[in-house]
Amino acid sequence: MKLLTCALALLATLISAFAENTKNFYQHPVAGATGGLSGTVDQPVTHALALNRDHVSCYKGELSADGKSFKLTGLPTGKYDLIFVTKTNQVYEGLDLGEQNVKLTGIVFKHLEDRVSLADAFFNKAHLHRYALSADGEKLFGFIERIRDRATLTQGGETMKVNLRRFDVTEFAKAQDDWMMVNARHVYREETAQIPNMPFAPHFYNAKLGNFRVIDANKDLGSLQLPP
Repeated sequence: MKLLTCALALLATLISAFAENTKNFYQHPVAGATGGLSGTVDQPVTHALALNRDHVSCYKGELSADGKSFKLTGLPTGKYDLIFVTKTNQVYEGLDLGEQNVKLTGIVFKHLEDRVSLADAFFNKAHLHRYALSADGEKLFGFIERIRDRATLTQGGETMKVNLRRFDVTEFAKAQDDWMMVNARHVYREETAQIPNMPFAPHFYNAKLGNFRVIDANKDLGSLQLPP
């Protein structure tokens, strides 16, 4: 009984910390920075995100009422890649994950999948949507989705009737035939209605959603087609 009580207390603490951390997912517009990105998309979105090329700073854009126009302001000078999440829970991204688009197989890929799953035990499901290697092959960057669709408790011990979904951009370092996670940038987290066996989001990579250089003014990207 004591172990169960401790486990429930730990889980409640994790839930509280998890909810609090979402407040700090995104950078605020930088004071004095006049760069920005704006445009329209061909379907309603709930999130328009810009991640800089070092995978550290992530900014959330303002959306029009219909979810088809976006604007990101206060961006420091640099290159940015975009991520869009639609109202039907599809994710579109143009992230720069590395120079080598390879397909790992065998024990090497199995170890990578194991590392992805074990990196955050709070989520009971994880999926590596896309990955690429650095030019020297010593680093791997991945776009990962994590889902929690099992019972989750509040600090008061009540069951939350929601599922949780999160997207991460993660860096791994090579270690013989294994991989070691060294960095993870959370770029999206949302609660959804509780359903059993929640599916992973349909994922689409579109290179045209990446490599936007921002200097000192807003860059109008025009109309963006989300399908690849």
